[in-house]
Amino acid sequence: MTSFIKLIFVSFHVVVGVVTCTLIFPISSKKVRMGLIRKWAQLLLFYLRVRVETIGELPDFKKQTYILTSNHISWVDIFVIHSLHPVRFVSKSEVRHWPVFGWLADKSGTLFLQRQNRRATQAIGNDMVYALREGDSLGLFPESTTSNGQQILPFKSSMLQPAVSEKTPFLPIAIRYYLSNGKINPYIPFVGDMNFVSSLLGVVKSPQTTVKVAIGHIITPVDVHRRELAQILEKDTQTLLHEVLK
Repeated sequence: MTSFIKLIFVSFHVVVGVVTCTLIFPISSKKVRMGLIRKWAQLLLFYLRVRVETIGELPDFKKQTYILTSNHISWVDIFVIHSLHPVRFVSKSEVRHWPVFGWLADKSGTLFLQRQNRRATQAIGNDMVYALREGDSLGLFPESTTSNGQQILPFKSSMLQPAVSEKTPFLPIAIRYYLSNGKINPYIPFVGDMNFVSSLLGVVKSPQTTVKVAIGHIITPVDVHRRELAQILEKDTQTLLHEVLK
């Protein structure tokens, strides 16, 4: 499949997503919306020729609400996670302004954070608590930025407090993208001065990709400070990345 054909399929699929969010989401139950998000993410990855391979098993999200944390390489990470189990992501406010994809993120329940704004941080913390109490699992990228996928950046603790207060279990995972020859895929990382459009075109140009998702053990924050929890999550993610995703 050429890059041009991939781009056509992706563009059509995005239109389907817009129609679905506009016409179907408002009249659908949460269960139906989650199912539609998962199926849409799976098809997007199919059109992008990204195959998901999991190492370990996800817990039963129907029985328990979780905070899913991951290292962060690209916007593609979001759809990889959605393809396994949709969660409500906490994301930087800039994402909301991405062409079409930002609108889709908003409609799929993403909570947007205005960085460098204390009041906004407190407000999104309240939103996170409300979402958890409503039974919604959340997705966090504690590095607060993207990397090339070869190492873990320091985990920030600011967004962990709501889950610590609610004693919500954490589920760390690690993600890495590979080409068919076993080398790390250089087309996927969304780093440096890239904008979303250039990143999208780079992903479309990428050869067939396998993304390996290593699923860690559940961590329940009982009598632990959020900074200590950030260190635990970072260490576990490092272990998953270097010992499992070889």
